[in-house]
Amino acid sequence: MIAAISWRNIWRNKWRSAVIILAIAAGLTGGIFTVAMHNGMTEQKLRTAVDIQTAHLQVHAPRFLKNKDIRLYLDNAAGVIRALENQSAVKAVAGRLVTTAMAASSHANAGVQINGVVPETEMKISTIHSSIIDGAYFETGKRNQIVISSRTAKKLKLGLNGKLVITLQDIHGEIVGAAFRVTGIFKTTHSMFDEANVFVRKQDLERIVSMPDIINEVAVRLHNIEDAPLVQSRLYEKFKPTHAEILSWREIQPELAYINDATWQMNYLVLIIILLALAFGILNTMLMAIFERVKEIGVLMAVGMSKWRIFMMIILETVFLSLTGAAAGMIVSAVVVYWTNRSGIDLSMFAQGLESFGISSIVYPALDARFYGSLAIMVVVSAILSALYPAIKALKLKPVEAIHG
Repeated sequence: MIAAISWRNIWRNKWRSAVIILAIAAGLTGGIFTVAMHNGMTEQKLRTAVDIQTAHLQVHAPRFLKNKDIRLYLDNAAGVIRALENQSAVKAVAGRLVTTAMAASSHANAGVQINGVVPETEMKISTIHSSIIDGAYFETGKRNQIVISSRTAKKLKLGLNGKLVITLQDIHGEIVGAAFRVTGIFKTTHSMFDEANVFVRKQDLERIVSMPDIINEVAVRLHNIEDAPLVQSRLYEKFKPTHAEILSWREIQPELAYINDATWQMNYLVLIIILLALAFGILNTMLMAIFERVKEIGVLMAVGMSKWRIFMMIILETVFLSLTGAAAGMIVSAVVVYWTNRSGIDLSMFAQGLESFGISSIVYPALDARFYGSLAIMVVVSAILSALYPAIKALKLKPVEAIHG
C-alpha cells in the first residue's frame, strides 16, 4: 500500500521527477563509463606486462635480478622446469638466458638486455612473435639471428638484414662479442620495453659465452593469473630460497600490482563523489516536495496515519526516484561499454604517452557485471541518506498547523 502510494507520488510532478531522473542517469552514465575506461586501461597494462615482460611467475638464481649477471644461473634448472610442468595450474614453461650487453651498428650503439630464448617454447609464454612488423620471428637454419624493436632499429639506424655487433661478458667475466643479422623487427604497446630488449636464440648466446645449457631465468605462464600465489608457495616448499628465487608478477613489478589493487578503490571513489553530488540534488527535490505537500501530510496525520508510515512513504519515494534514474543510467552505460569494448576507442593522438605506460592507443573499456550490483546498493544507500532530512522535517509537522498552512 505505502509502496504504491509512494510510486504514484513521484509522478504527481512529472517534469520535476523527469529532470532529477535524467540528472541521476546522466551522472551515473558518465561515472560508469569513466570507471570502465580506467579499468580497461589497467587491464591492458597488466596484460601487456604479463605477455611481454614478466609472465605470471619467474624463477631465478638468488640476486640475479639486481644486476642481470650471466654468471648467476640456476644450478637445478631442469628440476625446476620438471616441477613446474607437473603442476596442473601451469600452462607453459620456458627457460631463458638473460644478460645485459652493448649493441652497436655502424652508426650508433645502445645498452640493451639480450634475451636468449628457445623460439618454440617462448611462443607459448610471450607474445613478441605476434608483434613482428617486419621480417620473421627467427628463420630456420640460420645462426646468429637477432630480433629487435622498431625503436632500437631507428636508434641504431638499422633495417631488416642489417648487421648488429653484440658485446658482453662471458661466463668467466671476459669481454666477448659477435655479429648478428637482424631477421625480425617487432613493435609492442610498451615503448620502454621496446627500447631496452632484443632477442636471440639461446643456443647462439650460449656459444658466445662459452657455456652450453645454462638457464638464469625460467618464465611461467598459468591458466589463471589468480593461481600465481598457490604455484609460488608449492615451489617454495620444493626448492629452498637459497637455491632459487621464485617471484610472481606482483613482486617483479610491484608498482603494477599497486595500480591493479588500487583500481577498484579509485573506481568506487569516483562513483561515491558522483553519488554524493546527486544526493544533494535529490535532497533538494524531496525538500521541495515536502514543502508543497504540507497540508496533505497534515491531513494524513489527522486521519490517523502513523508517523512511521509517513516516514517510510518519503523514504520509498526517494528510493524509487533514485533507482529509476540509476536503472536508466546503468542500462545506457552497459550498452555504451559493451559497444566500445567491441570496437575500441582510438586515442592515437595520445599514442606516444600511452605506450610509455604499456597501454595501446586503442583502449577497450571493460566492466565486471558484479560492479552493477554493488552500484545499485550504493544508490539505495545514498537515496536513503538523502531522504532522512526531508522525512524528519515532515515528521516534525503538527497536524493542525499543517492543515492550516
